[in-house]
Amino acid sequence: MRFFPIGTIGMNRMTPDLTPLQIRSPADLGHQIRTARKAQGLTQAQLAETAGVGTRFVSELERGKETARLGLSLEIARLVGIDILARPRGAARP
Repeated sequence: MRFFPIGTIGMNRMTPDLTPLQIRSPADLGHQIRTARKAQGLTQAQLAETAGVGTRFVSELERGKETARLGLSLEIARLVGIDILARPRGAARP
């Protein structure tokens, strides 16, 4: 298993394509994860190994599988440098 310092593999080489996005569906989250992973030059297999999951899980997550495990999905988002924020609707944006 390859180890990266916690929360840092996504902190380098981000592209302008990864802009803040309101996540409204599993497909939205998958798109953000795929964009961040590719911006870092990681393969699905490398990300899967780092996260301790199978390549199939990463592939399905990136394609927006509705039944992907939430905890693992959030961990993978964190590993590629994506922060997931929850705010009440109508609240002022930071």
